[in-house]
Amino acid sequence: MLHVFVNEGGLLRWAREAAEGADPLPEASVWLDLINPTAEELARAETLIGASLPTREQMAEIEESSRLRIAGGALTMTVTALVWADTDEPRIATVSFVLAGRRLVTIHDIDPQALLAFRRRATHGQVPASRGELVLAALVDGMVDRTSAVLRRTGVELDVLNRRFFRGRKLRSRGETLDDAQTLKRIGHAGHLIGKARISLASLSRMADFLARGDGWNSGKATRRWAKTTLQDLRGLDQYARFLAGKVALALDTALGQINVEQNEIVKIVSVLTVLLFPPTLVASIGGMNFNEMPGTDSPFGYPSALGLMLLSALLPMIYVRLKRWL
Repeated sequence: MLHVFVNEGGLLRWAREAAEGADPLPEASVWLDLINPTAEELARAETLIGASLPTREQMAEIEESSRLRIAGGALTMTVTALVWADTDEPRIATVSFVLAGRRLVTIHDIDPQALLAFRRRATHGQVPASRGELVLAALVDGMVDRTSAVLRRTGVELDVLNRRFFRGRKLRSRGETLDDAQTLKRIGHAGHLIGKARISLASLSRMADFLARGDGWNSGKATRRWAKTTLQDLRGLDQYARFLAGKVALALDTALGQINVEQNEIVKIVSVLTVLLFPPTLVASIGGMNFNEMPGTDSPFGYPSALGLMLLSALLPMIYVRLKRWL
């Protein structure tokens, strides 16, 4: 799918008619957004910018020299964006930014939330951008803000979990139920999400550092200044992500420790109950032996005496256990 945005009075305008057919793209094009593009769409974009666009295989490369390169008068930068962060299966998707003159081309198979939101704003003519570098800055800022919001939400969720874990002497309030399997799943999901976010932040940091240095690329002072500011924000977010990763480790250790304590408590209760039931069982076993000559066999108080002895043999150990505070 191809979206064409042209400069119209300093504002981006979505040229719907330009994406249809096989005619050359308009010279006023500032931003070409290619979503899972076809070969024809890639060819039209390459004809307009006069440079080759990265293939899927090149976008999948992890070497920095392949992700950040200058070739044919075009600057190609490939980053990993956090996508599907609001679902149970967060992922990272590759997004390539190609700057060629005053135009920007973005190539991606999955639509990140930041690009989708920016494109919606641009379709309503609410984005002032006359050059590709301005569009690039706005898109990257949107990706950084999106990652920041995800980390902030994850931090709040971890705070809620930790408050439930640490609540004085009792780990749970009266009547509170907490599914241990669900809790471990939430902690694991938070750790998985933070890991994906850190991968995205690392790739964005490399791109911002590349733009800030301006090695081999004649970027403007405003772009270098923006890149330096963005790089500082990304480093701060990475430190916050490290802090959240530590909270995930703490929450996981606490959850596993709580599960272990509860299991030990159950085993202790079962063991004490077994001991408490042993004396009555012993009395019943002795009194139930079928021998001809047994003391108390003909006694009219034999049966109630046996019941009383069984009850007493159960109460005395129970009182002893309570005095020792084993239960």
